[in-house]
Amino acid sequence: MPDPIRFAPAGPTGWLDAPDQPLEHAELLKGSPVGLDHAYFAQPGLRAGIWRCGAYTERYDSYPVDEFMVVLEGEVTLESDEGFRDTYRKGDSFLLPKGFKGTWHQPGPMLKYYVIIG
Repeated sequence: MPDPIRFAPAGPTGWLDAPDQPLEHAELLKGSPVGLDHAYFAQPGLRAGIWRCGAYTERYDSYPVDEFMVVLEGEVTLESDEGFRDTYRKGDSFLLPKGFKGTWHQPGPMLKYYVIIG
């Protein structure tokens, strides 16, 4: 039976100091999404880890997975095509559901934990 996995808020040793890399994104509207992702756990259909990225804005026509997030640093504003708008900051948790249509606006660097299903 596997052991529990601790998620360190600074990632694995040296992770915060590792160089940024280009990150996947949807339709890029502004900025350049560079940062780093570390999966603490991954198996088919489930991935959990820590992610960091600088400022950028992107548009989703259909978010590809269900993703639960906990903001450790920074903030993001999500705005749906249906008129929903909310900003999530340090300490906030939220679920971005599969199929979300709208924008992800990250005005500065962000650090988050995530769990992706799908």
